[in-house]
Amino acid sequence: MPPDAPDLSLTQLDAILAFLPIFERQGYSFGEWHAPEGVFPYWDASPEASAFVATLYREQFITPFDWVSWMPEVQRYVEGWDTALATADLASLRKLMTAHMRADRFSEGTLAAQFESGHITAVLRRLKQIRDAVAARESSQEP
Repeated sequence: MPPDAPDLSLTQLDAILAFLPIFERQGYSFGEWHAPEGVFPYWDASPEASAFVATLYREQFITPFDWVSWMPEVQRYVEGWDTALATADLASLRKLMTAHMRADRFSEGTLAAQFESGHITAVLRRLKQIRDAVAARESSQEP
């Protein structure tokens, strides 16, 4: 994480985590692909998926860093996310989501694939664990 990346408050994390129950709903659709004749196929994100992306930016979860050089780490988290995410810290989750957002600008469908595979939902589950641990630490330090 760059040294100028802002710390995130519980309120910011909660705004992002508000999407977890939506994304965990049985049969939830993150969006759909369209392939009209004569036009390149494109993915149309659901309103909630679009709002989630906007929330990541608004809450400063997405942060500038050299995401291209971090792509081997992204691959590690994507290919083995069951175990790799279990130990991911907040900085790694922020880098991971930033890389997904940036990569989608160069290759449309990258983000759609991460949503549809369950990877984004798994990232949010890990983020909730981190948020809950931070909240527990903060409440134990209150006078």
